[in-house]
Amino acid sequence: MAEEGWPAEHVEWTWPLVAGHHGFFPLASGIKPPAPARGQAEGRRQWSHVQRALLRQVGALLGLDPVAQLVPAEVPSRAQQLHLAGLVMMADQMASGRTYFPGIDDPAKVTLAGARARADRSWTALGMRRGWQNLPVPRDEDFRRRHQEPPRPVQELAAEAARTMPAPGMLIIEAPMGEGKTRAGFMAAEILAARFGFDGVFVGMPRWSVADPMFREVANWVEATQEGLGAQVALLHLWHNFAPEWTALDHATQQQQAAALGACGEEPEVGRPEGAGDQSPSDFFFGTGRALLCPFVVSSVDELLYAAARSNWASVRMAGLLGKVVILDEVHATDVHGAQFLQETLRWLGQARVPVVLLTATLTAPQRQELTDAYAAGITGREDYAGAASPEPEGCARVTALCAPGDGEKASPTSSVRACASFRPDQSYTVEILPEDGSGPATDTAAGSALGAWLAEELADGGCALVVRDTRARAQGLYQLLRERLGPQDVVLLHEHMTARDRALRTARCLRALSARDDGNRPRRLVVVATQVAQESFDVDVDLLVTDLAPIDLLVQRAGRLHRTPGRRRPVRMHTPRLVITGMASGAPPDAGAGDPPGVPGLRYECEQQYGRYPLLIAAHLVREAACGRGEPWVLPRRIPDLVAAGHTEAPDLPRTWHEVAETARRQWWDRRRERTDQARRLLLARRGSGEDGTLAGLHYVAAPVLRGGRGLSALVRGEEPPAEAVVVIGEGRTYRTLTGTLLGEGGHVPASSIDELLTHTLEIPAEYAPLHPQALHPLPAWNKQPRLTTRVALVLDARGHAVLQGRHLRYDTDLGLVDETTADGP
Repeated sequence: MAEEGWPAEHVEWTWPLVAGHHGFFPLASGIKPPAPARGQAEGRRQWSHVQRALLRQVGALLGLDPVAQLVPAEVPSRAQQLHLAGLVMMADQMASGRTYFPGIDDPAKVTLAGARARADRSWTALGMRRGWQNLPVPRDEDFRRRHQEPPRPVQELAAEAARTMPAPGMLIIEAPMGEGKTRAGFMAAEILAARFGFDGVFVGMPRWSVADPMFREVANWVEATQEGLGAQVALLHLWHNFAPEWTALDHATQQQQAAALGACGEEPEVGRPEGAGDQSPSDFFFGTGRALLCPFVVSSVDELLYAAARSNWASVRMAGLLGKVVILDEVHATDVHGAQFLQETLRWLGQARVPVVLLTATLTAPQRQELTDAYAAGITGREDYAGAASPEPEGCARVTALCAPGDGEKASPTSSVRACASFRPDQSYTVEILPEDGSGPATDTAAGSALGAWLAEELADGGCALVVRDTRARAQGLYQLLRERLGPQDVVLLHEHMTARDRALRTARCLRALSARDDGNRPRRLVVVATQVAQESFDVDVDLLVTDLAPIDLLVQRAGRLHRTPGRRRPVRMHTPRLVITGMASGAPPDAGAGDPPGVPGLRYECEQQYGRYPLLIAAHLVREAACGRGEPWVLPRRIPDLVAAGHTEAPDLPRTWHEVAETARRQWWDRRRERTDQARRLLLARRGSGEDGTLAGLHYVAAPVLRGGRGLSALVRGEEPPAEAVVVIGEGRTYRTLTGTLLGEGGHVPASSIDELLTHTLEIPAEYAPLHPQALHPLPAWNKQPRLTTRVALVLDARGHAVLQGRHLRYDTDLGLVDETTADGP
């Protein structure tokens, strides 16, 4: 290209697109011929002649001769280069597939017209299509027509911000639980897409499990915007999903699937051989990496975070994101490790001017600053960008808008903050503590019995309660006690370690019985005992909330399920919202007087391991102050920002008797955060200091480890081993059957019509029972020959429902879910 008259600055950014067409972008010094080619064509110095001839011939065929006329007007941004590289990689992988591009053995038949015809046929066969086209800017009456209600204050605020932004940018929509943030995000994204010409959307959820119900909402919304597009919404799942609207398409023909989905399934292409242990870019192109190219995508946020990792499919993922509006829900739930990948993604999206809409209920001021600074760093091209702190306006709902004022690449970003009152009236919450000694299993059982007796008394006249426990074992123990006291019809157990079928049925029952919008199915008395699955995307309204201690933002999040519907008639004892805290000891010595300073409360070990001791100590202090009537009452939603800020302050006002313990916990907490931050930064797509105005050369120098499948993806961006998923079957000799008694064929063979029923018995298994390395679970023998089951593994139980994994004795109980029966002496 230099010989053809191209300036060096354009040669430097163009060659990595060619050299990186398999996904890895080398340094110039690393470009060497592969060992088998040395001493052959290149060794005889003939290859350079072939290169020159090829460049000129292709230029002539395209009507671009001489090639010197192709010199670009300017060097594109690094984000635009990555986008182009992703499209080059996509085209390369499509053209490398035998299905649509069989080889040509006669050079005389290689023509530009023939190539175009083959490309057109393959594009049609693949079902590739666009998303939104000529999308009109929605009006307030469109919102009313779709949802049969007028927009709420935060929804109007978000729409106004999106309509007045001078350029594509980022919106952060912060509002309490139940305010309608999801619909506000959809409205804002639709406005931004219509105004600035984006034709799709990516919706990222904090966890894989909550993406399933969001899929239905997004499909309905997209269908309402333009008829026929709802079927093009893709649900990407770590292993599989259980939304009937999506799984039904597995039975469809290839043509039907292409028409509905754009051939963007998460599984490898049917019939495509997968090399044993060979993790080539081609394998991933037809799997997870290519799926983000679909016009409309709903997924865990992990799919987006992986685009910011130094992996060989990052360019294809980023190419899939750069034509969309990106919506991220519950953005506050990203931990410190994942936050590094999120901020890296925002830098690339900011530089590419991709609209981003962030939804949150309990975002802290430091988190907000990190997110806005990351996006602004992309806009300005300054890695060290640090903007002024956002003002704290009146009102508990707020929308922050950030964008460049015009088309200038180096323009300084502008920001604005709008606030409004809550849709829900303020309520004063009563905070109570039921202290318990968590020093061992015996005391845990005693505390559970005491809580069971207390709940039975409180609910004697009726009422609906939610009890959130910090571990599966605590939830199972309390559920068994309550079932004996109240009867099985009045208690529901819900946790993440149930089969998809059992969990879906119970979740549906809870949502019907405790709907925040409908009184028709509300029972006289019901207790839902759940783990943390009840704190996100669980739209229920309960009369009483009991929860184990957690960081203050999570306590506030859980409180959003309490008295969610204003004006609802409730039992006399629960006329006012009561938040009851368990899982902590009082901290007071037995002989303490009423005026004595409080001692450090005892915290549960499992809870400390999960959340860290320091934020729990701050939460314990805030809870104790509220329970004792000291300080300002918990008036929600008005005080949500204050409480969240108090739970994350650098200098909490803790009792003097706590200072020594709290300081030790603080150091340990921040040391662990720094360790996880450094661990993540080593894997980010762009190293700090590499320059935002550079090229893609060397982008993958010391690349992230290649990890296979969805679990590997999550392990990389979350910094920890994720849970496994397995299909639970019962094995008796050489025969297998499902949990509901359906007999499987030889070696576990399943008729195509029964695969969906089999997959409903999929179970999430904690990582300690099924580590990523080595693989602890395997498919049944016949599954390797069934395309939809080749990536599945089975948990085989004996006739009594037992199995042993990693030396742990497990049992699956249709009532309790997964039970660990291991003791110090064995099973």
